[in-house]
Amino acid sequence: MVLRDPSNQTKMVIVGGGAAGLICAETLRQSGYTGQITIISNETRLPYDRTLLSKGLAGLEVDKQLIRQKDFLDKYGIEY
Repeated sequence: MVLRDPSNQTKMVIVGGGAAGLICAETLRQSGYTGQITIISNETRLPYDRTLLSKGLAGLEVDKQLIRQKDFLDKYGIEY
């Protein structure tokens, strides 16, 4: 994966902050895209594993089911 290059002024906007949107952003970085990536979402939390929560497993907290932590997004310059 590549890091964000501030000198690259191209911009990519991903609408939808679920797992698919996050994977899209990761794939862009894995493919060598160094421009700005912004994910737009109605969610107040980072993308989380919805399948585990939808199964009604007792004791699961959304914040413990994040697909990627904030430091990962920060490292690769993915704005959420």
